[in-house]
Amino acid sequence: MPVEVVGVNDVLNGLKFIDENMRVKIRAAIDPLMRGVALKAKGFVPGNSSVLSGWVKPISSGITYKPFPKYDASVVRAGIGYNPGENKTMKNGFKVSNYVYNVSRPGSIYETAGRLNPQGRAPFEFRTSYGEGGTYSKKSGKSKALTAYNSNNPFASQQFIEALEPVTSQPKIKGMRSGGRKTKGRLIFKAWAQDSPKVYESILKAINDTTVDFTKMTYIKKKKAA
Repeated sequence: MPVEVVGVNDVLNGLKFIDENMRVKIRAAIDPLMRGVALKAKGFVPGNSSVLSGWVKPISSGITYKPFPKYDASVVRAGIGYNPGENKTMKNGFKVSNYVYNVSRPGSIYETAGRLNPQGRAPFEFRTSYGEGGTYSKKSGKSKALTAYNSNNPFASQQFIEALEPVTSQPKIKGMRSGGRKTKGRLIFKAWAQDSPKVYESILKAINDTTVDFTKMTYIKKKKAA
């Protein structure tokens, strides 16, 4: 019994339709959720009285170097936002690019400080048998090379990080690759860790809904040979 496919034009039209339909559905599904991530991240910004007092002091005038940025909660909140990015249909598919950003200097520092060295860059004393040496720290966490450490407060880095809350890691989600250390944080990455499962679920639902719409546009009809 041969099978005759009826509605080939509908199938071809459906293939053209599916890209645009899925793009629109995915964007509509994740747009409010991503806005919610940005809003939640702003809620994680600590007040000026919740960070080390030295971080909120005004920067001295007349300095000739780039200073450590002064913390201001209002500046950090203003630097967090949402951008729908580039959303368009192309010849070979579609692109949906939505992201939450944290662009202020104090906000970026609060977000990521201690991500590489959770205990800070604690220095140590090194002396030879002849009494020569000084205060040093490792150039990086895995490096054996040392660099001279000259500071009025050698343990400032360690004390700074200890005063902050721990960074939040991303949850393990089936089928999704972990971003590792680079996706740990205290503001937007913390908010994403809490809400990302809902975002991924909404994307899958949008894909499934598109499949239903595509099926409605096409059909296969079996016909007996005469």
